[in-house]
Amino acid sequence: MRFGAPLTHLVEAFKKTKLIRVVAIGSSSTAGSGASSPHASFPAQLDDELERRFDGWDFKVTNLGIGGQLARDMFERMERDVISREPHVVLWQTGVNDAIRDVGVDSYRKTLKDGVELLRKHDIDVILIQMQFYPKSERVKGYAEYLQVMQEVAASEEIPLFRRFSIMKHFIKSGQFTAAQLLSPDLFHMNDLSYGCLAVLMADAIEDQVSPFLQGRATATAPTAPRR
Repeated sequence: MRFGAPLTHLVEAFKKTKLIRVVAIGSSSTAGSGASSPHASFPAQLDDELERRFDGWDFKVTNLGIGGQLARDMFERMERDVISREPHVVLWQTGVNDAIRDVGVDSYRKTLKDGVELLRKHDIDVILIQMQFYPKSERVKGYAEYLQVMQEVAASEEIPLFRRFSIMKHFIKSGQFTAAQLLSPDLFHMNDLSYGCLAVLMADAIEDQVSPFLQGRATATAPTAPRR
């Protein structure tokens, strides 16, 4: 699990400060729907994972997830809620509600590009997080198109893409996990285990980018298992 584009500003932040600010903005799977508690959400587990891996640094992972929001709703919050916190990196999870409600792929593409551009103006790195895989997702008309749009935006803007859909689909289709193990009882939202997997894999990808530039400073130990 490696990113195909650099996290330039995040790397520089590791060199210059001991407090790394991360903002996670998204819909229900950022907010933590399906988790047993707020501390089992993806952003909270990521905070713990980064703290454990990077000795000597403190992390503040802020959860700005709101269930049901579209990409354009999140974009409208960027200036007030995200940029005001001066994060070094933003984790932007979006797309599933846009696909289900079919806001239009062109509109969705423009929103993603506008959001990336806005964050870049403020020297903030952004990681796009794919929609989740769930049993009925492949039957949602246009779902694959919205996945493709995010992939195209990440490639054209040269920013990291976290391939959540691909990872979850592989875990389930390969038989490593069942849908019931990785999803909450509604077989749509994620659960403690899958949020933990997301946190560990995101931390892997961040560590892969950052560690080579720390030049001997204490960094991670082996990754932990996600909470069950």
